[in-house]
Amino acid sequence: MQKQEEITTRLKKIFDLFLRDNFSTTDSVYFEKLITHLQAKENAFVLQVPFVTDWVDKCLTLISADFHRVHPKVISFMLNLISFMTSNEWMVLRLRELDIMHRVVFFMQAQERNFNPSIKLSGIRVMKAVTKYSMGLAFLRMQRTWMLLINYSNNEHTLYVVREARELLYEMIFKFCDKMHDEAVTLEILAEIMKPIQENVYITENTSESASGEEERIHVSVDDNELLHKISSTVDLLCYILQQTLLSEERTKLVSLLREHHNIEINIWKLVEMTHNTYFMEKMLSALCSYHFATLVHEKILNPDCGEPPEQFTEFGLAFFNLMKFCIQRNDGINFVKMAELHHILWKKLGNRVPKEIIIQDERVSFENQLICFHMMPLLFSMKFAMKMADESKSELFDTYIIKLLEMSCEQTLRLCYALRDTFITPEGRTNCNLFTPELAWKCVHSILSLEHILDREQAVTVCQALLYALREVVALNHASTHTEPEDCHGASTSNNYSDIYPRGSEVIIKDPKVLHSVMVGLRTLIERFKITWKESVETIGLVNCLAFVLENCNMDPTCTVQALKLVQLAVEHFLSPNMALLVDNLQGSALVCLGPIIIKRMHDTAWEVRDSALELTTSIACISRIKFPAFQQFLIDGKMPTIVYEMAKHDSEPYVRASAYKCLSQMVPINSIWENGLSQLDMVDHLLYVLYRENEDIVRSEAILTLSKIYDHRKIPSKYKNTLFSTLNYCVVGDHHWEVKVNALCFWRMEFNRQLNNQGMIDGSFPTVTFSKEHKKIVTLTRREVRLRVAKVLAEVQQYGYYGIILKCLQEEYSKEVLSLIATGIKAMNDKLNEYDFEIILNDIEALTQPINSPRSNPSSTIEEPMSVEQELKESELNVNSEQTDDIIESILNAQDVQLLENAFRTQMNIDNEDTAKRHIDEFYYKQFAVSVREWKQEIGKFDLDKLVRQQEEWFDCNDNLVCLLDDILNAIKRDDNMISDCY
Repeated sequence: MQKQEEITTRLKKIFDLFLRDNFSTTDSVYFEKLITHLQAKENAFVLQVPFVTDWVDKCLTLISADFHRVHPKVISFMLNLISFMTSNEWMVLRLRELDIMHRVVFFMQAQERNFNPSIKLSGIRVMKAVTKYSMGLAFLRMQRTWMLLINYSNNEHTLYVVREARELLYEMIFKFCDKMHDEAVTLEILAEIMKPIQENVYITENTSESASGEEERIHVSVDDNELLHKISSTVDLLCYILQQTLLSEERTKLVSLLREHHNIEINIWKLVEMTHNTYFMEKMLSALCSYHFATLVHEKILNPDCGEPPEQFTEFGLAFFNLMKFCIQRNDGINFVKMAELHHILWKKLGNRVPKEIIIQDERVSFENQLICFHMMPLLFSMKFAMKMADESKSELFDTYIIKLLEMSCEQTLRLCYALRDTFITPEGRTNCNLFTPELAWKCVHSILSLEHILDREQAVTVCQALLYALREVVALNHASTHTEPEDCHGASTSNNYSDIYPRGSEVIIKDPKVLHSVMVGLRTLIERFKITWKESVETIGLVNCLAFVLENCNMDPTCTVQALKLVQLAVEHFLSPNMALLVDNLQGSALVCLGPIIIKRMHDTAWEVRDSALELTTSIACISRIKFPAFQQFLIDGKMPTIVYEMAKHDSEPYVRASAYKCLSQMVPINSIWENGLSQLDMVDHLLYVLYRENEDIVRSEAILTLSKIYDHRKIPSKYKNTLFSTLNYCVVGDHHWEVKVNALCFWRMEFNRQLNNQGMIDGSFPTVTFSKEHKKIVTLTRREVRLRVAKVLAEVQQYGYYGIILKCLQEEYSKEVLSLIATGIKAMNDKLNEYDFEIILNDIEALTQPINSPRSNPSSTIEEPMSVEQELKESELNVNSEQTDDIIESILNAQDVQLLENAFRTQMNIDNEDTAKRHIDEFYYKQFAVSVREWKQEIGKFDLDKLVRQQEEWFDCNDNLVCLLDDILNAIKRDDNMISDCY
C-alpha cells in the first residue's frame, strides 16, 4: 500500500510538470519506459486513480484549444495512456462520461494540424483499443474514422503509421462486412479506398451522336508519373487487404463486393496498360496476383456451394500463366521473377487448404514445381558449357537434370519457357543484352534465397543442382580465358572458343562478380539448411574441384573469394564420408591435394576478410583431421600451415585475423602429429602469456586464453612458467575489462580444479574405493579420511595461487552478469561437493598441510594493487631526481628556446617508462597479493546472497528497474533539463 502511495504521489507530480507551458525534454526514452511500466499488470491500479482521468481531460482541453501548448511527446504519451485505460470496461464508461473518445477523434481529424508520427501512431492505437467493444466500433462508424485511416495509409507517412493504419482499417472492414453484416458501410469504405482508381483510370467523353448511337472516345495517360504516384499507395492498400483475407479461416464477402461493385480485375488491368514503368508495373501485377489468390480462397476453397472438385484449379492456373505471359510480352524479366516469388509466398500461405498436386486443363501438376522452373529459367539460359558437353555425349548428368526439369513442368510452363528463351535469345543465337542481364540472374538467385524458409526439400535440391551447373560455367569460362588445359575438373576438356558456343554473349552474366557471389551464397545456404548430400545431388561430388579452379583466379573479387573459401569449408565438412576416410591414409589423386597451395596463397591475401576465411577453412580441416579424416594431418604438416598460422597470430595487423589464428591453433594443439612436427618447437606459451598481458584487442585475448587452456589440458607447460601462468590468469579475472576473457580465465581455473582432483584419483565426479597412488607406487584403499586429505591437498594447492582472493574480489566489484553467474554456479557446486566430505574437517586438514597466510588485511580486496602495476618496487634512484638536477632542468628550460629540451631533460624517466612497456610478462609473483585462506574465503562467502547478486545484475542489465525508481529518474531528468535551460540565460 505504501508503494502504491509513493507511485501515485510521484506520478501526479510528473503529470503536472508535463502540462507546464515551458515544459521541454531532451530524453524521450523515459516516456517509452513509463508507458511500458503503466502497461504492466502489476501497475494496473495506476490507471484507475481519479487524477489520471482528470489529467487526460485537462490535457485534451489544452490541445483542443491550442495544439502548441503541450509538448508533442506529452500528447503522444496521453493518447497511449487512453489506449491502456480502455482495457478496463469501467474506465470506458468514465471516459464516455467525459466525452474523451469524441474529443480524441475530433482532435485527430483536424487536417490542418501537422502532427508528428508518434501522435498519429498513438491516435491509431486509441481507435484500435476501442474496436474490441461493439459500442466502440459503433462510435468509430458514426465518426467515419476510416477516412482518417485511409489518409494515413495512402499518404507518405512513416512505416509504423502506415502499418498500424492498414491493420486497423482491415479489422474494421472485416468486422463491418462479416461480423455485423453491414454491407452499406462496407461498400462506403471500399468506395473511399477505390476512389483514386475509379477517378483516374479512364476519362470518357460523349461526342456527336451517330446512327448507331453515342460514340465514346477513351483518353489514356501513359506513364503519367503524377497519376501513378497518386494511385500507387491505393494499390498497395488493396494488396494488403486482399492478402490479409488469405489468412482468414472464415469466408469473407469482401472479394465479391470488390468484383461486383468495383470491377477490380478489369480496372487493375487498365492501370497496367497505362504504364511501362517497371516499379509501378510490379505493384499492379502484385494486386492482380493477390486478387486471384483471394478469389481462389473465398470463391472456391471456403465456398460450400462450389461444385468443382478440390483439385480443379484451371481458372486460377490460367490466370497465373496469363500474368507470367504478360511479363514476357512486355520484355520484363525482373517482374517475371518477382511474380514467381510472390505466387510462391502466397501459395505457401494457403498451407493445407490446397492439395500438393492440382489439375490445370486436365493435367495434374505440382504448382510449386512450375514456380521453381520460372525462378531458375533466366539462370539456366546462361549455361553453355554444360549443354555442349551434353550434346557431345560427354555428360550424362546434365541430360538427367534436364529430363528432371521436363518431367516436373507442365505444357503451359514449357510454352512460357520457350517464349522466354525466344525473348532473351535472338534467332541468330545471340543474347539480348538489354533483357538478359547480370542483374536478372542475380535477382533469380536472391529471389530463391528469400524463399529458403518455405521451400520444400525437393525444390531446394533442384535449385542447388542448377547453381552447381552455374558454378561449372564459371570454371569453363576461366579456363577458356587462360588457354590452358585443365586437370580434369569436369571429366572433359573445354574448347577455347567458349564465347562461340550457343548462346553467344551469355558469358557476360557468368563472369559478373555479383552473379558468382550470389551463386556461391545460394549453394552454401541451401546445402546448410537442407543438409543436401551427394545422394540427392551427384553434382556435389565435383564441388571442391570447381572451387579450386575458382580460387586459382588471383583477380577475383575479395567478397567472391571469401564465399568460395566458406563453400570449400562447407564441402569439406559436409561431403567427406567418415567411413571412407578410415580407408584412406593420404589425399593423393583427389582434388584436395591442390587445396594446400591455394589456402597458403589466400593466407597471404591483401584483404583481411580473405585471410580470415582461409583461417576458418584451416580450422575446419584441423578439426576433422583429428578423428574423422586423419589424412588431413599430413596435409597440414606438409604445407607447414601450423607455423604460418602461428606467425599470423603474432604479426597480422587485423585483430579478427589474429583471433581466428588462435582459434585455429587451439584445434591443432590436441593433434599429436601436428604438435610434434610443428607447434612444439614454437614459443607458444611465452607468446600467449604476453598476449594476455599486453594485447589491446578483446577478441584476441579471449581466443588466446582458450588456446592456452588447450595447451594446458593436452600438453605440458614448462614449470618455469607456472607462477607467471597463474599470475596472468588472476590478472585476466580481476584486471581485464572484457567479460569473455574473465569467463575464459575462470573456466581455466575450473579446469585446474578438475585436473587436481583427477590427479588425486577422482573419476567422473566421485572417488572410487581403491586407486593407484603415484606417490606410493601401489594400489591404495580410499577411506573417508583419505578422501578428505586428498581434497584438502587440492584446495591447499589452489589456495597457494590466490584463487579464493580473486573470487572474493569479483563478488565485491564485478558488474558482468556472465562472470557473476559463472562464479555463483561454481561456488554452489563446490560447496555441495565439499559438504559431502564434512567441510570443517577438510578446513582443519588444509591448515595442517599449509603454513598460515600472513595477510596484513582482513578485507582481501582492500589493498590489492592495480593490475597494471607489475613491478613490486623500483629503485629510488630511478624514481627521484635530486634537487640540484631539478634546478638545472628549470634553468635550462628558462634559458632555452627549443621546447624539445623538456623531453631531453626527462629522458631518464622516459627510459624507465620504455623499460616498463617492453616488459613481456606480468610479475610472476603477482598472484601472492590475492592470498586468502580457505577458511577466510568460507567466512566471506557466507556474507553474500549469490542468487540475489546475480538477479540484481540481470535486472540492471535488462533495465528492469521498478516504477518508483523510474519516476524518481524522470523527476531528476526534468529538474536537470530545467537547470540547463536556466543556465542558457
